[in-house]
Amino acid sequence: MMKIYDLVLCAFSFAIGIAAAPSRAAEPLVAEKPVAIPDAKDRFDFLEVDAAQRRFLAPHTVNGTLDVFDLDSGKLIKHVPTGKAQSVAIDEADGKYFVGVSKEQIVAVVNSKTLEKTGEVKISGPADGIAFDSKNGRVYVDNDDGTSVWVIDAKSEKIIATITIPEAPEYVLYDPASDTIFQNIKSSDQVLAIDPNSNVVKEKWSTGPAKKPHGLALDAKTHRLFCAGNNGKLAVIDSTNGKLIASVDIATGTDQIAFDPGNKRIYCGCGGGIISVVEETADGARLLGNVKTPGTGRTLAVDPKTHAVWTAYGDKSASFTLKLFPQ
Repeated sequence: MMKIYDLVLCAFSFAIGIAAAPSRAAEPLVAEKPVAIPDAKDRFDFLEVDAAQRRFLAPHTVNGTLDVFDLDSGKLIKHVPTGKAQSVAIDEADGKYFVGVSKEQIVAVVNSKTLEKTGEVKISGPADGIAFDSKNGRVYVDNDDGTSVWVIDAKSEKIIATITIPEAPEYVLYDPASDTIFQNIKSSDQVLAIDPNSNVVKEKWSTGPAKKPHGLALDAKTHRLFCAGNNGKLAVIDSTNGKLIASVDIATGTDQIAFDPGNKRIYCGCGGGIISVVEETADGARLLGNVKTPGTGRTLAVDPKTHAVWTAYGDKSASFTLKLFPQ
């Protein structure tokens, strides 16, 4: 009887131990199965979401196209020939996509309704980052590893100004709340604040612990810039005065990052196929986790409606899209 009692007691204690043991934390992002892209191979650069038309826009650098996908079905709509595409900006009012093209040294203009290339703007160097100023109707294109930002009037499709900046710009974005263009500079660990009314650099701020800054995102409501360095640091910067609010450790090798205002998350596309998931908090931000993806994960975009994170990647034989959902 004692042996039976001991066995029952042991089993009961084991069950209690399992119940009391902490469960494994859920991943902050869960990936769907990658989807092969027809007639495509190799890598992409800066990705974007056209929320109004429910599209995922993928500058397909090696393919020489802007690849356009339906956000809801995930299906490819069209490969739009542009040249070596690096980035894309959306002019919703005029129905245009402006595509920064590096090798051909142009900004390609694509009709966002017909998805036909309708024109191009010649620039004097390879394009990298691109942003659209919706208030003034202007496109800002930075010179890959150069010292210029070209300003293009969206209606006339002509260059109206060239802004001299420190060497090696990376990501650029427009803040409608403050009517300011923000530009990352890799060579000097800075973010520039550019006045789009005068097209003059009005401030130069240190990115602090974030070295060789690549990814740049913004919460316009809380006036915070999120600046990701290649060294595995995400700096949270006050966009009104440039002061460092906080920093977060993330994976290294960051390229593009994206902010989802709906759930206050910053997604950082890093090296080794890792997406670092960071949550904005009252006093700064905190890391929720590092998620390994089957692709490179270095460039990404967020669908604000579904909160899905989209990325695209490839090798010499094929290309894929990948959609991940927050948990």
